[in-house]
Formats: sequence, structure tokens, C-alpha cells
Amino acid sequence: MKAGIDIGGSFVKFAFANDEKIETEKVFIKDYIDSKDIDGFFESILKVLKRKNITDLGIAVAGLVNKNKGWVEVSPNIPLIEKFPIVDFFQKKLKADVKIENDANAAALGEYTFGAGKNSSILVTITLGTGLGSGCVINGKLLSGSNGVAMEFGHTTVQKDGLRCHCGRNGCLEAYVSSYGLERTYFLLADKHLSSSEIINLANKGDEKALETFEIFNDYLSTGLMNIVHTFNPDRILLSGGIVEYYPVIVKMAYSKLKEKAFPISLENLTLDLAALGEFSGAYGALALTLE
Repeated sequence: MKAGIDIGGSFVKFAFANDEKIETEKVFIKDYIDSKDIDGFFESILKVLKRKNITDLGIAVAGLVNKNKGWVEVSPNIPLIEKFPIVDFFQKKLKADVKIENDANAAALGEYTFGAGKNSSILVTITLGTGLGSGCVINGKLLSGSNGVAMEFGHTTVQKDGLRCHCGRNGCLEAYVSSYGLERTYFLLADKHLSSSEIINLANKGDEKALETFEIFNDYLSTGLMNIVHTFNPDRILLSGGIVEYYPVIVKMAYSKLKEKAFPISLENLTLDLAALGEFSGAYGALALTLE
């Protein structure tokens, strides 16, 4: 059986190819991360996989993935797994062929193969969650880079000497367009600490400070999108992640602001829309790695 897994900061999501249908599930693993129990972390994933006869495994994981070494060099949101030999571990334990990819790149491949990106010529996906991930598929081929670290648009600079990003740099797009970016902007406006989900709930109810927070969020998001359309001239951009799922109006807000910033010709063939696979896009993409 072929399988894909998406390793995140709170959950691991699984996609299993069972005949002509795909089965999904997810497992909570944040406790292992909080307790820095790396053995328990990977054994909990292995336990799920061993219930199946896995012959091919694709792995999507948050961070800078070194495909040559089969591990994650840097993962700002899951530092526990940095430089752990992920590919070797699962190859030895499962006796399976294993491939690894950055989670946002995998999400792009998942949407292209199974979701809303089908038949696009240049697809870019943006995942707005704990951090900001991005991926690109050009003419059916994933843009991964020479050793797997392409498309880190979350760590492009949008504000010189700006706010601190989880990566340690200042002014990154992710520092403003992410759940922690949303929380920080709200605090600067309202002098109150709220979670991103609480801010989204307030915005959906029309709260003035929450709506102002999303206006600032959208200004930076649209700048990031402008940089993407001016670089790739894509025909499709898909937005996904928890922020988009629970505040979907951000898609229309972003496109409206993007039209003010980008060259009109760059938008002639562009569709900006919601991704179709939701939280399992990375797992679907990891599964798609096994089909290549």
C-alpha cells in the first residue's frame, strides 16, 4: 500500500491509497513535542503505519528539508525533529521506499494531483497557519529547488527591520501573515493577548479591532501575492490553512488588494481561490510523491 504523512506541530495527518479511494486520519502528537520525546514522537507515527502493509511512503514535514540527507535542517515550529534521520528511520522500520518533501511543497503537489489545482499550468499554493508555507507546481512538476528548499516565500522580506520572525530574521512575510503574526498585530492594536482563533471569531462578529487586524494582515498578504505574481505569472493561486478555513472572506479581500498593487497584465489569467483538500493537502501531496 502507498501512504503519505504530513508531520505538523500538533498533528500528523495520514493519507492511505486503498484501491481506488483514499482514506485519511490524523493523530495528535503535540504532547511528544512539548516533552521533547523524539522517540515517542516517531514511534507514535510508526504505530499507525504498521497497521498497514506500506510499500511506498511519502513524507511532508514543516521546515527546510534536505533531500540529500533525508532530514529537516531547520524547523522553526518543530525544532525537536531537526537533523533526525527521518527517511532512514522509516526505510529501516517499514522496509519501504521513502521520499521526503517540505509540507508546503507537498500541499501544492496534492492540490495539483487531487484537488483544486488540476490542469493548471503554473500553480502556487499558500498555507496560512502557524507559519506561512508556499509551494509551486509548473507544468505538472513540483518546483523543489536543487536540494529541496525552494519556495520559502514566508521568509522573504516585506518590511525592512520589521517584526521578528520565528526563523530569527526580521521583517519576513510570515512575521505578519501567520497565526502568531495575527496575534501580535492584534496585541499592538488592542493591548490584549488573544489566540488567532479568538481574533477570527471576533472578526466574524464584526469586532472593530479584529477587523483592523485583518486589514493589516491582508495588506502584507497582498504584498506577498504581488511578489509571487510578478515572479511566476501563475494562472492559479490557492489559499489554505486554518486562518483561511475559518475566515474565508480573506480570499476576496486579498484579491481586491492585489488588484491595487500588481501589474494588471499579471492578473489576466489568474484565479485566486480556496484550496480543496483542506488540512489534508500535505498528506495528499506526500501520497502523490509515491506516484511519481
